[in-house]
Amino acid sequence: MAIVRCAYELRYYLEFASDVAVGGVQMLCPPSVTGRDVWSLEDLVQIICFRGATVEQSTMVYETSVGRYKFGDLDLRRKKTRQVWFSQDRLRHHTPRNSNRVLNEQELHLYAGLA
Repeated sequence: MAIVRCAYELRYYLEFASDVAVGGVQMLCPPSVTGRDVWSLEDLVQIICFRGATVEQSTMVYETSVGRYKFGDLDLRRKKTRQVWFSQDRLRHHTPRNSNRVLNEQELHLYAGLA
């Protein structure tokens, strides 16, 4: 299991992490994001980054199996560019990177955020 804190880390992790296969991604959603009374762990469907075409603003939209969550100030009705940072379809077609190192299977290996 790997824990990443944001879309930037997830994007970096999927591009550069070696010797790991990612079978799925989940988003831990606090009540302040979902509007519900409890935290929820939701399957992540996609992350889209929107950037204003005429303004210096951006917004990230996280779509999960339960809902869509927008983070940022960009008015999505305005002219913008769109870039998909993560999707389940891309994850299915992702080829893990392999390193040339030899791992000792007797050692414990943990993965964490890329602080």
